[in-house]
Amino acid sequence: MTTRGHLVVVGASQAGCGAAAALRGFGFDGDITVIGDEPHRPYTRPPLSKAVLVGAESEHSVFLSVPDDIQLRTGVTAVGLDRANNVVELADGERLRYDGLVIATGARARRPGNAVDSGQNTLRGLDDAVALRGQLASARDVALAGAGFLGLEIASAAAGLGKAVTVVDQVPPLVTRLGPMLADLVLTAAAEHGVRVKVAPAGVRIDNPGRLLAMDGSVLAEADLVVTAAGDVPNTEWLHGTGIELDGGVVIDSACRVAPDIVAAGDVASIRGRNGRAMRSPHWWNALSQAKIAAATLLGRESHDLVGSTPPFFWTEVFGLKIRMAGHLPPVGDPMIIDGSLAERRALLVWPADGPDNDFGTAVSVNVPISAPKLTKLAQQLPAHQRTR
Repeated sequence: MTTRGHLVVVGASQAGCGAAAALRGFGFDGDITVIGDEPHRPYTRPPLSKAVLVGAESEHSVFLSVPDDIQLRTGVTAVGLDRANNVVELADGERLRYDGLVIATGARARRPGNAVDSGQNTLRGLDDAVALRGQLASARDVALAGAGFLGLEIASAAAGLGKAVTVVDQVPPLVTRLGPMLADLVLTAAAEHGVRVKVAPAGVRIDNPGRLLAMDGSVLAEADLVVTAAGDVPNTEWLHGTGIELDGGVVIDSACRVAPDIVAAGDVASIRGRNGRAMRSPHWWNALSQAKIAAATLLGRESHDLVGSTPPFFWTEVFGLKIRMAGHLPPVGDPMIIDGSLAERRALLVWPADGPDNDFGTAVSVNVPISAPKLTKLAQQLPAHQRTR
């Protein structure tokens, strides 16, 4: 194991805290400092758009435990990196030296450029969730710009609170993530909950206050609460000019390596696929798995897994559907039905690997209790030649 005196983790996120815990788990006994720009102690994000948003769980339930032997510094922002001297530059002027560095600065909500910042509501952090929960309580009509997982989770929460909800996107919701079969299931359930879905291929503009417009100026939705859920932007500005490769995020290899003595993990990290394109996958499961890989790499250990070597795991809960997914998204072709049926809205489905270059397929459970490891194992079991016709 490589011996290092002081390791610095920039980002008190799920990935950052996961990396710090993994470093200790691998036996590192030197100093670890975790830097977070939010005033809160570290927390997990998935419940923010679900139980916390509707008040079923307190915001205090999301906080993560941090080992006592790790120095946690919150409310501090990294603004630069001096690689020549192994120093992280902080907004308060301090220069924090490191022997090894974990970049886990995550991402922030993408804000449409045409809207006034003060008029935009987003859901990315804990403060966003608490503020939006209060606004939902007094709202009658809610409009969502963006119909990905996050947008539909917010729509589901709002509909469950009895609000009139309209969701607008440039493309049919979730087709590019779930495929047409599962996307149709979600949209049918959304309609049954009174949610209106509109597609504006040319784009959506926010007209403050309270209106979503098509690019031709026609009104798509009017509401007393408008929320944007238009994806996220990786927090990489503090790394500009450092020589670190930035392409849609901090570019990592399959071992989460960025440069000698530097690794990255979580929503800020991007990795090049076989086509040469760098892609991010900003999901909770990737943050956890990459954190462990990054920690092992920083300590000179061989990780049992590498980025992309095992099926990623995703989940969402919308309109009475608890959907768990492992493997490639969207699934391609027709699935094998292992249990139940989609007509009953209770099913366990498996799509085999799509082509000889893929080592695993996709496994999905809809309202079927199954652990992430078991679902992941299902995604790996069915070879491509067993594809259902």
